[in-house]
Amino acid sequence: MSLARTAFTRRVLPVLLVVCALAAPAAADWTLVQEQWFVVELGGARAGSMVSTLESDDGRFRSSMRMMITLGRGGEAPPIEMSTSFEETAEGEPLLIQAMQKMGVQPVESQWRFLDDTVVYTSRQGGRETVRETEAPEGEWLTPMGVHRYWLQRVAAGDTRISYFTVDGQSGLEPFEVSHTFLENGVYVFDGSEIPVTLWRTGTSLLDVTAIEHYTAEGDKVYEEIVMPGLGKMVTRLVTKAQAHAGEGEPAPEILVRSFVEPSRPIPRAHSATTATLRLRVENGTFPELPSAAAQRVSPADDGGTVLLTIDMNDNLPAEAADLLDRSYVESSAMVDADDPLIGTLAARAVRDAGDDALARADALRGAVHRLVSEKGLGTAFATASETARTRTGDCSEHAVLLCAMLRAEEIPARVAVGLVYADEFLGHRDIFGWHMWTQALIDGRWVDLDATLGRRYHAAHVLTAVSSLAQGGIDATFASTLMLMGNLQIDVIDVGYE
Repeated sequence: MSLARTAFTRRVLPVLLVVCALAAPAAADWTLVQEQWFVVELGGARAGSMVSTLESDDGRFRSSMRMMITLGRGGEAPPIEMSTSFEETAEGEPLLIQAMQKMGVQPVESQWRFLDDTVVYTSRQGGRETVRETEAPEGEWLTPMGVHRYWLQRVAAGDTRISYFTVDGQSGLEPFEVSHTFLENGVYVFDGSEIPVTLWRTGTSLLDVTAIEHYTAEGDKVYEEIVMPGLGKMVTRLVTKAQAHAGEGEPAPEILVRSFVEPSRPIPRAHSATTATLRLRVENGTFPELPSAAAQRVSPADDGGTVLLTIDMNDNLPAEAADLLDRSYVESSAMVDADDPLIGTLAARAVRDAGDDALARADALRGAVHRLVSEKGLGTAFATASETARTRTGDCSEHAVLLCAMLRAEEIPARVAVGLVYADEFLGHRDIFGWHMWTQALIDGRWVDLDATLGRRYHAAHVLTAVSSLAQGGIDATFASTLMLMGNLQIDVIDVGYE
């Protein structure tokens, strides 16, 4: 039985980006029932490996997974490690979920302990610990072993469509739906032997992405394939332990440079642009839904493959009513740990002379982050705000997350924004749009864009593809639109306006 059933390669290699680091309950005498090793590939190149285990104790099961991958980012290849451990009773009642994400120097560890009528959540990073009670997941959902049993029952009954709700920890405690559709019978070659399998098309309510999966008669997933339109196939396949380790040290597949977009024409003085009109089209598939928010307005075309963007940084749209009530934009989280004492100190210092105007205070925080992150580079995959505050190292994601946390520390609602930004020159390429992350602050009922990598607040040569509070860590379903656009996008520059 494989915990891999419940997730697309840990949410598609953390937007292209698991033995747990938290302490297990005492008095457990676990016996190994099954161990499976996988190799993870992207575009035909080895990206890493994954191991899945099932253990049993007296009346309990523990399903664990650990993934170790590297992805090339302009010559850098920061390692990414993720793990999940799920303990449950023999009857399928959840006991403990533990998850770890290491995308910076310090791992972020999360634990959910299920009690009679509540769940105790614990988050740890760098010796700091946060403990609070939270509500149990609503509705009916299945644990990993519950999913396994349900799958075997439905297959035995001859069902060609199987769906259920589950929870995986890496995405928090929100249940999500998984749906499988039978395609055909086949065989999978493992260690020189042919294994009969069934092929299924699988989708989840978390991501607007489908996978082709192969399952054995025992219900074990041995193969998964996801087509990334611009980056090639992402494949996870069962191998021997020796084969999983054999490719270690090989060059990581490059994703950053491969995803650059050359627009129809250069944008002169892009950093001074206040308005822009852009036409975006995808080379394969249909265009995913993009947000109309802050400075950006989106007008989809009837052909399904084109959208028209208008960006005006001095005319921000009103925020949606739900945004005004969303507590995730003001609360501390594992990634945006705004309650860290150092972040509070840095934020208070940054706005000391900014006055009472909210936009002026937000821009003062942006400027402070721009100066604070003094070692700018691509060697960190995705660090938390508190780690960046201490290391003062990182790229656009570290700037964005730290600014988000400092805004919340000053009681300004904030979230991160993902998309593209125009660069005159980057990593040896000229006049390109590259994938980017920045921050949005909710000020006077409107989202306002703040880019801490710049020497000024913002400019109009940005394309917004997704927003997130990062309440569930670094893996967020709202980034799915980004996955389908990477390496699959064309940008026509129609008009640009300046101050």
